[in-house]
Amino acid sequence: MPLILAAVRAGGALAPGSLPPGLLAEADATARIAGRSLVECDCPWPTPSSSGGRPGPLGRALVLGWSQAPVPEELGTYPVARLTPTQMITFALCLARAWPDLNWPPYPGRPFARADILDAAGDIGLDVKFAKAALDGELQLLLLIVREGQRLRLGPAVSALPATFAETMRRFHGQLPGTGQAPPMQKDDDE
Repeated sequence: MPLILAAVRAGGALAPGSLPPGLLAEADATARIAGRSLVECDCPWPTPSSSGGRPGPLGRALVLGWSQAPVPEELGTYPVARLTPTQMITFALCLARAWPDLNWPPYPGRPFARADILDAAGDIGLDVKFAKAALDGELQLLLLIVREGQRLRLGPAVSALPATFAETMRRFHGQLPGTGQAPPMQKDDDE
């Protein structure tokens, strides 16, 4: 089990059909002991983590998500990646642009243009070159955002965040930089 979970964490994702269902269930049970879980979502293949930064086309994948409680930082049992302030603000700009309707879950959100994020970064006084570095580097490597053709969208790591993250963001959504710049999301006709 530890090797399966290590592979998911190191590669960013695991193909859902790559292991027998019983083994996946055991891996998920083991992950839950550590405050994590296996979550199925859309993910680029190969992931930026496993391909040196070049994500491929989207496909179904299993990513390592967070259990509802306790918060990973409170556990203190293993290190948690931390974003710099510029990376956090850049991600907040992405989140505000991709998630304009609070009635919907944040993931997958709406696709958005890289240029819109950089314009918003400049508008709030963020150094645009550092925002570019965050968009093209760490945020993609951590699968918080992914490229979808010429646009960006929230990545599978957002789907793996606990429900408490979405609830907190709903309360503070109006304070996200760039909120209100994206058109509202609409249901697809086939839903």
